[in-house]
Amino acid sequence: METLFWGDASTVTRVEKELSAGKVVLAEGDTVLGLLADVSAEGRGQLDEIKNRSKKPYLILIETPQKAFNFIEIDKEKIFQTEKIMDKCWPGPVTLIFKAKTGIAAYAQSADGTVALRVPDHAGLLKLLAHFDGLFSTSANNTGEPVPMAVEEVSDSILDAVACLVVNDQIKPESAVPSTIIDCTGESLVVVRQGAFDASNLLD
Repeated sequence: METLFWGDASTVTRVEKELSAGKVVLAEGDTVLGLLADVSAEGRGQLDEIKNRSKKPYLILIETPQKAFNFIEIDKEKIFQTEKIMDKCWPGPVTLIFKAKTGIAAYAQSADGTVALRVPDHAGLLKLLAHFDGLFSTSANNTGEPVPMAVEEVSDSILDAVACLVVNDQIKPESAVPSTIIDCTGESLVVVRQGAFDASNLLD
């Protein structure tokens, strides 16, 4: 498995080609080490096979808040509120859950008709995401196993299944923290998981 660096000029182009060909990439970013795949039936299937799961949906990384509207459906009276939430959270370690847009493929949403989105605070990922409407992202562990904090903790089965590894150019902190997850589908915001972002900043 080849190791690439986000800071190298050729990395984004090479990773874009791998993902467009239906392959999965293991990458460091601004939260935990993760797997990336194209938002397609093939990409979803690859991740399901690698992680040994089939029902739980995957987070979708997007380049800009504007791209969220390719995936979500917001009532007209809530547009301003939604954009305000996005402005406070993105780019950053916050995953927002919204009602999926009508017509979005089943592989891109959960069984209850929602979609989870995030704009990462990471220059390399943002450059990569400029080539896609979005990318599936998930932690680099098999279902039920601990989330790896470093490449050395990733199972051999996952390392064997990915096209390449992309690492940050600077030394990572001793531990990475997953994103905070906030459900935006109801009348009030609900913190599903407290992570790297202090959700009280939104609830004030």
